[in-house]
Amino acid sequence: MTQPFDEEEFKKTLIEGGIDPAAAAEVAAKTARARAGQTKPALVSPTKSFREALGPSPNSDGPADTMPTRAPAKKQQAGASMTAKKKPRKGSAIEDVNAKVSEAKQRALIQRTTEEIKEAQLSLFDLAPWDDDMRAMPNDYGRSALFTVRNKRQKRMAYEQKAIYHYNNDVLITFTGVELRADDDELVWQQVLEYAKRFTVGEPVYFSMYQLLTDLDWPINGHYYDKAEASLTRLQANAMQVTSPRFGLLDSVSLIDKFKIVNRGTKKAMCRVEIDQKMVYLFAGDHYTKFVWSKYRKLRPITRRLFDYLASHREPYPLKLETFRLICGSESERPAKWKEQTKEACKELTDSGLVAYTWVNGDSVYCEREGDRQRAEQV
Repeated sequence: MTQPFDEEEFKKTLIEGGIDPAAAAEVAAKTARARAGQTKPALVSPTKSFREALGPSPNSDGPADTMPTRAPAKKQQAGASMTAKKKPRKGSAIEDVNAKVSEAKQRALIQRTTEEIKEAQLSLFDLAPWDDDMRAMPNDYGRSALFTVRNKRQKRMAYEQKAIYHYNNDVLITFTGVELRADDDELVWQQVLEYAKRFTVGEPVYFSMYQLLTDLDWPINGHYYDKAEASLTRLQANAMQVTSPRFGLLDSVSLIDKFKIVNRGTKKAMCRVEIDQKMVYLFAGDHYTKFVWSKYRKLRPITRRLFDYLASHREPYPLKLETFRLICGSESERPAKWKEQTKEACKELTDSGLVAYTWVNGDSVYCEREGDRQRAEQV
């Protein structure tokens, strides 16, 4: 059952988290209106299996590799859905068998409903496993402007039912809450998911603020304690509606369902977080991307957003510079400057080792994955 939304208590939490009282009142009111009268989505019911709700979409690329492959010569219009079927890759008989076993296990998992998953005490790691030195993100978020790239000095916007840009035309995300940015919110959320991955879906997750800052590689001081707490507040202070041909409609999805901090401002500060149970629908069926955390977190926001998109596809077509700007939620109005910033991001991403080579040619971004280069050298 969905817990009733307490607007006053939520506003108080926002103010305690450092948000201006007027802005807190505005966000709380918008969140209340967004959640008013909402019930558990019909597509997420105990009588309907995960497999039915998450059946493969004709526009789905399937499981995403951690790095993208070389772009084909054929260009794609900005914002167009990726529907072209990819040629199957040859592999050994052992690899083929392993792949089929893995696929069978995944099908068995996604047949369970949210309640069944909770009753079976399954964790996010059971549904979407990734190693401890890696982090993960749903492909639908990696291909969207959910986490923006804007000047740090620019005030964050407060949105009400704002349509968030998504690369695929058949996926719609509307957002109510304070603007989320790649600079901090994206990293904090990914680290919280790391803590949550081994807990049973729907159960609270515990971690220290000191541990959070350490894992983010942020300095341990009061400023960054406040920065992390403000980010957790923003990640809670939102309501999203996600519509996709893969799972239908998910209503009132929050990146963090609720959280509470005790011993605030000290090294003993602890955080209790609950992840929205509907989040599993975004990960299920291998529709997520894994990446090396130590490399990823060091990237500048614009470079991370470029990697988010590229890594969410097995074989992405060339990415138009204007489309990339929309994915970043950037307000840049100078094409030449944006092109130069994207070139710098390509160089940084190449230097990081997360991809073999990515570059700008004309009005598009291209990428070569490590596997392609190794195969070419072996020929």
